[in-house]
Amino acid sequence: MNYFASILLTVLMFGMGLGLSLSDFGKVFSLPKAALMGLTGQLILLPALGFTLCYSLGLTGAVAIGIMLLTLCPGGVLSNMFTLLARGDLALSVTMTSISSLITVFSLPFFLNISMLFFNDQSIHISLPFVKTASQMMLITVLPVSLGMLVLHHAPNLAMRSKKWVRLGCSVFLPILIAGILMQNKGAWFGQFVQLGALTVLLNILSILLGYGLGRLAQLESKQVRTLSIEVGAQNAMLGVTIAISPFLLNDANIAVIPSIYGITMVIILWFYSIIMNRFNNENVVVRT
Repeated sequence: MNYFASILLTVLMFGMGLGLSLSDFGKVFSLPKAALMGLTGQLILLPALGFTLCYSLGLTGAVAIGIMLLTLCPGGVLSNMFTLLARGDLALSVTMTSISSLITVFSLPFFLNISMLFFNDQSIHISLPFVKTASQMMLITVLPVSLGMLVLHHAPNLAMRSKKWVRLGCSVFLPILIAGILMQNKGAWFGQFVQLGALTVLLNILSILLGYGLGRLAQLESKQVRTLSIEVGAQNAMLGVTIAISPFLLNDANIAVIPSIYGITMVIILWFYSIIMNRFNNENVVVRT
């Protein structure tokens, strides 16, 4: 199961690369205020939100570390999908996802180590060496994305055909992976289902509100506000699960429980949110004759 998670994430990141080009990274310069505000929310304010939530609720151990791990895994392919569904700014969404994925390679091991020192209740005896962790994350994120981009550049028709099947395959196997993680230790977490489920829902709602508030504060147009609320509100649960159970990184299934549950609740919440935003957008369309 541990190795399967790494393989699945690698394939998913390769599929993400099949839809990216170098010009996508350059779009940050054409959308400077929106991108800067969004990345600040994803990479700085979101971990601060997670820290505040854990501290105020007195969370420690695997639960607190799982929350912090989630907040350090921004964006992901799903955020692009929900942005499209909500009729947000897809170019901004792709830009934020691609750039945050690169920065996370270095920011995650640094801040997660600090979180583990603060929230660990001595039930977890792990550490994340910075260089080793960054190298492992590059292997399962940056490298497959780069390979996908190369395929798109040199064989665009093949990339377009492959992207559909890669993402379909991941969507089929991801629920199996999550179910396997949740059933480890004989499903001992089920006794905390209400508490952990409520915690992930609260984190997701607060994250969406954080992104929405940042967009309004920056006085962005409505499409960009909608995009920031989704990009800041959608964490890469798959990356969190992989880091938690990878034998080369945390290798702790207990930490993976929070990202696993979050992966389920996040999809439901963001799906409803995107549908509402889509309908709200339609109701505000003025037809000119």
